Amino acid sequence: MKRYLIIIFFFYLALPLMAQTDSLWNKDLKEITVVAERAELYNTGGRTDKPDSLLQNVFKSSTLAGLLDASNGIVIRSYGPGILASSSLRGGNAQQTALTWNGMSINSPVNGLTDFNLVPSFLFDGMSVLPGLAGSLQGSGAISGGINLNTIPSKQKGFSLEWLQTMASFGTYTGGLKLFYTGNKWSHATKGFFSKTNNDYPFNNYALAGNPKQKLTNAEGVNYTVLHETAYETPKTGILKISYWGTFANRQIPPTLVMESSNALQVDNIHKTMFQWDKAFKKLSVKIHSVLQNDYLKYTEPEIEINSVSKSYFITNDAEFRFKLIKNSTTSAGVVQSFAKAKVTNYSTIDTSILNQSQRSQVAFWASHFQMFPKIRTQISVGIREEIVDTKPLPIIPSLGFRTKLHKNLDIYGQANRVYRIPTLNDLHWFPGGNPELKPESGWGFEFTTDFHKKSRKVDFTVSLTGYNRLITNWIQWQPVNSTLWSPVNIGKVNSRGLEFRSSFKLVISKKMYSKLGLTFDYTKSENADAGNPNFHKQLLYVPFYKSSGFIGFGFNKTLLLVSGVWVGKRFVSTDNLDSIPAYGLLNVAINQTLTIKKASMNLFVRVNNILDNRYEAIVWRPMPGINYEFGVIVCLNR
Repeated sequence: MKRYLIIIFFFYLALPLMAQTDSLWNKDLKEITVVAERAELYNTGGRTDKPDSLLQNVFKSSTLAGLLDASNGIVIRSYGPGILASSSLRGGNAQQTALTWNGMSINSPVNGLTDFNLVPSFLFDGMSVLPGLAGSLQGSGAISGGINLNTIPSKQKGFSLEWLQTMASFGTYTGGLKLFYTGNKWSHATKGFFSKTNNDYPFNNYALAGNPKQKLTNAEGVNYTVLHETAYETPKTGILKISYWGTFANRQIPPTLVMESSNALQVDNIHKTMFQWDKAFKKLSVKIHSVLQNDYLKYTEPEIEINSVSKSYFITNDAEFRFKLIKNSTTSAGVVQSFAKAKVTNYSTIDTSILNQSQRSQVAFWASHFQMFPKIRTQISVGIREEIVDTKPLPIIPSLGFRTKLHKNLDIYGQANRVYRIPTLNDLHWFPGGNPELKPESGWGFEFTTDFHKKSRKVDFTVSLTGYNRLITNWIQWQPVNSTLWSPVNIGKVNSRGLEFRSSFKLVISKKMYSKLGLTFDYTKSENADAGNPNFHKQLLYVPFYKSSGFIGFGFNKTLLLVSGVWVGKRFVSTDNLDSIPAYGLLNVAINQTLTIKKASMNLFVRVNNILDNRYEAIVWRPMPGINYEFGVIVCLNR
């Protein structure tokens, strides 16, 4: 099968050799050589998804989990509003999606996760999803793809601010504030976000006789997040930037439908500090980035004598050098070095036990080349990466991607790349149950996309279809050893394949009226491909075969009506596929009214979520809220 995919890949690569020249391709690479993150610059054959601006505005008061769930094919596995939320992209698990901040990985080396409910979308200037991101670009953890968060210094001189305040159902309040100052050389941005919720929403407990109506208990949560950035920029020094991102959360963990009560509590204190230096010379640009992250997590569950404290820190240093060897090209090479250390301790009334005390050192050497061929309207990117983990070298990670303009309105692009993920520190060293003999997950991914786009004065239309196939060996999965002990093992092979449809349509009706439509549809088959396993050809846990999301918006003057929805198919919750949770659909409605006075604007909005009041679960036995409401205001002031 792999041989045929490679043949098809290069067959399509040769198709455009007789295409005509398009002036679009005769462009200077100087700007993107300096500015673009390498995951986007060299992701030539991969698709990049960005939430539509209408959805970004409507979900400004939401977390990253809410925005991702509404805008693309990522499946969010949420235990409830404000509680733990992770992701599944292209049939993978949460540890297989790399989350980066300004190009630097921030997934925890202890458990491989980032809680998306602790990331406010209000604080970030841009977000992109790169499904199928090559391992040569991102390294370990990007088997399913990557998500990049961007913070960009304001280019508008002087002071400006943005203030957000909302009030919602179930005792939920959020507030946000952004303050900006940009001078000739210096720029400062201070951003803060606050959320508080009681989460005491009603639900019918179908686990009990008669499906009695109950209210969620022990579900309160408070979250403070602050993000500050200072940048200094001149032609001589380049761009110097230092950033701090702090998260402080205190959350109760509610009981499941089969529990009488819960007193569980989780406290998260997370500190990230990043230093960046970007400097462009005549034919060379240098990017030196470092990030230091310190995580503190305390989880208590008195009923079963759990009082654990997890402390970890890791530092990553990334040096990248970009230069132009030949015309219409950019070549990059670099080195990434990281060190992580973790300690997890449980304090019980009987004794104190160390659950994990470990550390890891990594270094990676990589090189990528991007080349444009204007006469045949084709771009090619190639990459290679070699990573050494605790003195042990991993297999070389190559990638190859292309993009061709067959017609002024039609592009085709695709890629073949190797991907891998090393076990987390918990996978290797958790006591009891850790498995130090685990092998890294490794495999190959292939994808091909056809993209049609048409733009005129009144119509902007885009539609794309992507097919992909990925085979991973040594997939890591935690399994029960006995009634009380679980341990991770390499289960063999997992084959993930599917189709992804993306479309958007904008119609300008008049100077004051427009309509906009967006639709995504994903078919994912991610199954156990080990013929010797009893679950051979069974779909993986919590991976739906189908997911779709969409929206339609109508704008008139300064009023916007937006209807958005998401539909998630049935998900299996047992490895033999005998148990499942049903499919669900959500429909949301939002109305925005903008008022403008000179340099100030006020955006008033009302949002109704789950307007059909559907009962659903994202995680088995974890009820989610029915119909709920949100009222808010966003004020922007420039001077």
